[in-house]
Amino acid sequence: MAKKSIVFLGCVFFCMFSSAAIAYNQNPNLNFGNTNIIDAMLPPPGLYMSNYMVFYSADEFKDGKGDSYPMNNELDLVVYAPQFIWVSKKELPHGFKWGAQALWPMFGFDVNSDLGIDSGGGILGDPCMGPFIGSAIPLAKDFVFHWFFEFDVYFPVGAYDKNKAINPSANFWTFEPWVTMTLQMPYGFTFSTRQHLTFNTKNDEYVNPAVTGDFNDHDLEAGDLWHFNYSLMKTIDFISPNLRFGVVGYYGQQLDEDEVDGVKLQDSEEEVFAIGPALHYIHKGMIFSLKTYFENGVENRPEGEKIVFRIIIPF
Repeated sequence: MAKKSIVFLGCVFFCMFSSAAIAYNQNPNLNFGNTNIIDAMLPPPGLYMSNYMVFYSADEFKDGKGDSYPMNNELDLVVYAPQFIWVSKKELPHGFKWGAQALWPMFGFDVNSDLGIDSGGGILGDPCMGPFIGSAIPLAKDFVFHWFFEFDVYFPVGAYDKNKAINPSANFWTFEPWVTMTLQMPYGFTFSTRQHLTFNTKNDEYVNPAVTGDFNDHDLEAGDLWHFNYSLMKTIDFISPNLRFGVVGYYGQQLDEDEVDGVKLQDSEEEVFAIGPALHYIHKGMIFSLKTYFENGVENRPEGEKIVFRIIIPF
């Protein structure tokens, strides 16, 4: 009996670290910094394919107080996410444009952790779909305010292994209304922000004996989340008016604690801030952007660097 108890406590200790270090209960498919440069300027009617390539590397995993977990913990992540965007030819009253988008990301993980953190198999994340509506409003000479509103749904159909700490799928539905705004200013300046509110349903295959005291399935509900992307860009006119350079970033703050079987998990809120440089170029109707982010102020997440390369191709 004593031997069995020692083995059980060892398993609990192992799972406690592997789960807590990546306490990453929010949907892994959310948009942190993928879009922000002149984000709200809707293109002409038609069909577009947006290709996201994301490279993320972290060598620190943070707890609920922002402190790093001990020993060596590394996460390398590669994501390719094709997205189709359709803008309708028919405008709504008051000049509103409308359309819809669909996106399905694919993941590749490489985890090296002395705490035993591991990633699940499979590459497909959770697809995201949503309609949008927006317009452009002239404010003054050389000032134009662009905006559009979208309501996205993330479908829990991607790869998920309840015994792994990191998965491409969240294994729960996520509903996310958001609005993006771009202020077009004189001398080629633009400021953009995309503001999201994230609401999650329950994952009924949550396994974490450090929290629940057993290896059975339980209900996990990740807390509501507010997160936003931002950018301040300027055209480099002496090279090309189609080339922009500037500062980009993102921020996320979980608004309430995660719950397991209806009981709140203390200090489980996630937080992250990131900032970095960006380039944006338009050539023959195609749009290219390259952004680098450096994270800090992180809680209950890995802390690292992210590179996002995006190509938008019109059909």
